[in-house]
Amino acid sequence: MILPIHPQTPQRRHLERVAELLRKDGVIAYPTDTLFGLGCLAHRKKAVDRIFAIKGRDARKPMSVLCGDFEMLCRYTRHLDTPTFRILKQLLPGPYTVLLPASREVPRYLESKGKAHPIVGLRIPDHPFCIELVKLLGEPIITTSCNFAGEPPMTSAWEIEEVMGHALDLVVDCGEPVGVGSTIVDLTGEEPLLVREGAGPWPV
Repeated sequence: MILPIHPQTPQRRHLERVAELLRKDGVIAYPTDTLFGLGCLAHRKKAVDRIFAIKGRDARKPMSVLCGDFEMLCRYTRHLDTPTFRILKQLLPGPYTVLLPASREVPRYLESKGKAHPIVGLRIPDHPFCIELVKLLGEPIITTSCNFAGEPPMTSAWEIEEVMGHALDLVVDCGEPVGVGSTIVDLTGEEPLLVREGAGPWPV
């Protein structure tokens, strides 16, 4: 089912409807400032597992966490030093995913291993629907591109509904993203490291 929502001023009643669905372990497709994403509440493992199954994605490849503001983002990473925080203020809200040391609030199934400490990918997209929804929820949602593993991302609500709608609880039609993935920047080391070029320019 497709739910049309105003892209600049999302209607409160529609936001509440989506929030209620997510609180019941729902999975949605929704636009961000980069691509359409698949999302659910980050702390609902049952729903997160549904997204892995829908995408056919390797569960060892963690998905990113979408926050509504810096206060929420700071809950999901360890203490931020001043230089790192300054970089974050330049990048966010915007078309970037930042890799940071994960705090204890990050569920283990969303952590990336391989360094001294677990890592988490965090986003604050420059998109009214995303920000207003997550603020209403009071907790973050998952963000991962809306596609089957190894295939190009889908580019419209109608395409998503036709191809993937049977597996989703809702498709949000709230404007079309730019169609390019987020720029991924690793901020876990002494210097910022570009991991993937995307919609956000680098360096800033």
